[in-house]
Amino acid sequence: MILRALTLAGGIMGAAIAAQGPGFARAYVSELEAHERTLVAVIADFDRAATALGMNRTAALDRLRGTPLLERRRIDLSRHVARQAALEADLAKLRDAGPFLRSYHLLRRPDVQARRAALARFRPSLPYSRAEWLFAAIGFVTGALLTRLILWLPTWPQRYRRRRALRS
Repeated sequence: MILRALTLAGGIMGAAIAAQGPGFARAYVSELEAHERTLVAVIADFDRAATALGMNRTAALDRLRGTPLLERRRIDLSRHVARQAALEADLAKLRDAGPFLRSYHLLRRPDVQARRAALARFRPSLPYSRAEWLFAAIGFVTGALLTRLILWLPTWPQRYRRRRALRS
């Protein structure tokens, strides 16, 4: 009886955690969009300044050399350009993806800054969409099976010895 109650509790915990997956993936995509908009604005401002001086982005970045401050700024701007391109590529994949693919992409290679920001702003909620209910069902089964396995493992050696003694 206690084993069943603990298994049910593990299943409920698994469902509660897994049901948050699609909502967190939506919050993550929202944060990615916000980060990309910010980087687009920074890069556009730099491009306008370079154009005003009659240079393109590459030439302007090459001119930022000489002092440690300019070198640091050049490195930062180069990093911003690369990150904006990566965010744009990730967003193109995530906007068209369904809840399962979004969660897969989130687990596979997340943007650390966007994930932290999404985690800070995310508030768990009850499942309300079909995807969240499906995630909850999968989480319930997974949580119940994992709990059952964890509760079974410590008793396995005793059961094995008992069966072996009965066979002899």
